[in-house]
Amino acid sequence: MIAALPAIAVSEPPRASTVDASVTRIDEARHLGAQPNFQAAMTDSEGREFVLGDLRGKPLILLLSYYGCDGTCPTMNMELARVLRKVDRFRLGEDYRVLTLSFDARDDQRAAADFLAKTGAVPADMLAGWRHAVLKDRDVKAFAAGVGFHFFWSDAAQAFMHPNVLIFLTPQGRIARYIYGTRMDAATIENALIDADWERIANSTAVFDMLTGACFSYNYATGRYQVNYALVIGLGSLALGLCLIAAGAWAYRRKIKRGTSHA
Repeated sequence: MIAALPAIAVSEPPRASTVDASVTRIDEARHLGAQPNFQAAMTDSEGREFVLGDLRGKPLILLLSYYGCDGTCPTMNMELARVLRKVDRFRLGEDYRVLTLSFDARDDQRAAADFLAKTGAVPADMLAGWRHAVLKDRDVKAFAAGVGFHFFWSDAAQAFMHPNVLIFLTPQGRIARYIYGTRMDAATIENALIDADWERIANSTAVFDMLTGACFSYNYATGRYQVNYALVIGLGSLALGLCLIAAGAWAYRRKIKRGTSHA
């Protein structure tokens, strides 16, 4: 289900390993509903310090990347920025946030800033709701493992092997959904945000979001949302039945009314 695409590093790896992309697979059944380490201290590209728990209260899209990459990591950031432009229903920063976090222990605040400056991965007008950060204690393995994300360095590929995945967290900080880079589109992102917490994102249209969440179900085989046909057919049958009952009641009342007027 997971395509672990290679990315290219620009500096020497901390240690060597052999290629075995299967170890990067995410055990979704184990991690969905779990919570990451909210006490994890971070520093963003502008030197601001915060802990992950500071980002609770709104849905969060977490993207694990590394800043020495010139391949899939900037591509994932750029593609996410492109797709989020098409999500008209929710506003970045106001309704949800995005956090790109490095899983390379060698990265620092300057590397995060250089990544943004050199790649132009995220437009400036999106950065108010989107942080690029590094872990202060550099214990990236432990943090990444806590959200089901596994990676390793490959000498053969001269790259970190890792899944290209968006991790959706609820406002309370629980993992709600994994969306993989090869299946990223505006409708999928929007449904995943609703999945994370429909009431928190759009309180004024909660009924609409509840219907949207019910009428679309996540297909684990394809990694996409699809119409819940059984539910739609059931709702259609229910609506038809109610219409028939209403029509019958209306006809009966007219019949009674006519009988009374002729008496």
